[in-house]
Amino acid sequence: MKSTRLIASLGLALCLGAVAASVAAAPLKGDPAKAAPMVEEKCAGCHGPDGNSPAPNFPSLAGQNANYLLQEMQAYKSLRRSNDMMTPPLEGLTDQDLINIALFFAKQKPTPGTVGNPDLLKLGGKLYLQGNPASGVPACDICHGGDGHGRSIFPRVAAQGVDYSIDQFNQYAHDDRKSGKKIMRSVAKRLTEAEIKALAEYMASLAP
Repeated sequence: MKSTRLIASLGLALCLGAVAASVAAAPLKGDPAKAAPMVEEKCAGCHGPDGNSPAPNFPSLAGQNANYLLQEMQAYKSLRRSNDMMTPPLEGLTDQDLINIALFFAKQKPTPGTVGNPDLLKLGGKLYLQGNPASGVPACDICHGGDGHGRSIFPRVAAQGVDYSIDQFNQYAHDDRKSGKKIMRSVAKRLTEAEIKALAEYMASLAP
């Protein structure tokens, strides 16, 4: 069983590495300045005026990959990703509005994350950088980068809120989040609760 999981883990890592190396998104074209009024009206309350969320259960968007932000806003708008607080603010916005908002947050400077349990950082770092071959979990840095800033179209996870990251892992594990890469659902299902908490703490500790 262990050898089977190890082979699966290696295969998954090789597949992820190939995807991360080959997939690239075209730069978005828009005007971030035009997004400022929309951000103030629709986004700042939860995500902060500069994309640095004041609440640990809402994601910080500052410095995030613009193409990823656009993808997720489109998912909320089309109801492929469900959240009662996200869908209404996006109603009536055009595709260009979404692009401008994505570019606005992408250019903001992220602030350091908050680590709640430093004792989990060692385990989190090992999982993030090496994965867990015994359970078939690949290293996170294959797609998200060793610094957590994201490779290609994959999102930045550095300095992200612990509570938000834990919630997203659980949503993937229970098939509640349908947007994003299918590989995340497969990975999340293989993580224990302790591993999820450790990874969330480690990602929060990464320099923005």
